[in-house]
Amino acid sequence: MKTFLTYHENAYGYSFGTMKPVADLNAKKNPRIPRKKGQPAGSDSHSDLYTDENPKGTIHGLGFKDVATAKASVKKIEGSGKSHAHKIQAAIAMEQRARVMGKTAEAAVYRAYIEKMKKITKQKNKGD
Repeated sequence: MKTFLTYHENAYGYSFGTMKPVADLNAKKNPRIPRKKGQPAGSDSHSDLYTDENPKGTIHGLGFKDVATAKASVKKIEGSGKSHAHKIQAAIAMEQRARVMGKTAEAAVYRAYIEKMKKITKQKNKGD
């Protein structure tokens, strides 16, 4: 069963949520409940996965249709001006999406960037 990783913004920045099975999202037992007009964006009363409820935190234009697009996306992540953790989370999400789609070469581009960022994280943690 395929799964995807969700993440949300909390008081400390972005954090990962739970792995949710894709099959459950498409099941008739668990239909999509769109957000109603005037309903708060973070409300649990809807399951609208197709809208960006926090667009200010989104790095737009990321993709993995081919290796060149993945490399361009990594450059966008690097130059986004977001926090170190946000960049890693964006790269992890894209790497997982590419891997689930069977695009191993594109996923490897993101994985290489993630490994590079891990070294930077270790050096940051040594300094503290």
